Amino acid sequence: MINLILGLIFTFLTGLFFLVGIIILKNQKYQEKISLFIYSLAFVVMAGLLFFDLLPEIIETKSIYLIIPIIIGFLALIIIDKLIPHHHHEHQNCDKHDHEEHLNHIGIITIIALAIHNMLEGLTLYNITINNYLSGLLMMISISLHNIPLGFQIGSSLKTKKYSKLLLGFLCLSSFLGALIMIFFGTLNEQVVSILLALTFGMLLYILFFELFNEIKTSLKKKDIIYGIIVGGVILIITLLV
Repeated sequence: MINLILGLIFTFLTGLFFLVGIIILKNQKYQEKISLFIYSLAFVVMAGLLFFDLLPEIIETKSIYLIIPIIIGFLALIIIDKLIPHHHHEHQNCDKHDHEEHLNHIGIITIIALAIHNMLEGLTLYNITINNYLSGLLMMISISLHNIPLGFQIGSSLKTKKYSKLLLGFLCLSSFLGALIMIFFGTLNEQVVSILLALTFGMLLYILFFELFNEIKTSLKKKDIIYGIIVGGVILIITLLV
């Protein structure tokens, strides 16, 4: 019973670390420099999430057919791109409003993809915790470290939309919702989990290269970008060692 309660607490706390990243961001000056630092940091952390976390799990299934949901997830965000206006621009030719709309767009599609991923993480975290609370605690720390820089990125993106707070609330509760799914519906079919992981991989892959990298590619030589890459690398190494 205690492990069950801890499982719910751990999944709830991991979502709050998105807010920790947002709060840290809002208390900083020099927003443009901070944003470059954050995007480069988030790029490294998300790359680590993709290639050291999700991809090994997908490969472990030994199912070549998972390439299909990966492609579907990737294409789904292309469609979302088309449905959400005011996001394509070149930094040299856009005004402040267009740039904020673009950043807001990144925040929205990032939340959609991460919420799916976090629900799966919530399922896994809850399942591990009810069997061994110390293992669950270590996993919670690892997930939380990932969520702080992702909170930086989301917080610097969501600025103008009225439904931003609702989306953010959904993201923060997504891991907890994953735990509730485990409680009410039992363990999901392994094949279903693999498909959802592959879908998430495709969506985050799009965000990594066509959104985050697009934000930093014109400023790769700036110190803020370099510092972000270094700090992101350090965070990634810590989470891999935990």
